Amino acid sequence: MNARFGRMVAAAAIAGSLVVSAPATAHAAAGCSQADSQAASQKYLDALVDRNAAWSIPLDPFVIRFENGLPTSVSAFDLKWQLYLHIQYSVFTSIENVVWTWQPDGREDVIKAVYDIPVGVGELPLGSSTVDEYFTLTADCKIKRIDATFTIEPPA
Repeated sequence: MNARFGRMVAAAAIAGSLVVSAPATAHAAAGCSQADSQAASQKYLDALVDRNAAWSIPLDPFVIRFENGLPTSVSAFDLKWQLYLHIQYSVFTSIENVVWTWQPDGREDVIKAVYDIPVGVGELPLGSSTVDEYFTLTADCKIKRIDATFTIEPPA
């Protein structure tokens, strides 16, 4: 009986150590790659010009967005609704000249997009903006922070 009990304890200890070590190994191997970071962030850029794309953006539930240093969104629900309602984005006609930088300044889990946004109503150009946007992502490639800096220039 004691030998059988000893084998059960040993088996339980081995199984427990496998369960405890498996998540750590999986977590170490996990992470958001450059390609996945760019794909997730591109979905956000798509939603700036296509309101229906708002629902496909992979966002952390508590994502926060800053525009020119001011918080403009504080949750995934809030951000997706802002993009879907499209009020302030309706004058963006396209996203152009996107340049991606992976882990700018050595910042892990960050991808930077620099792009131009022509601003207009119908065929009438109102201006343009160059945007510097930093996306911080979780290990499972959900956007958890967006920092955008931009100025709108008059049309050329």
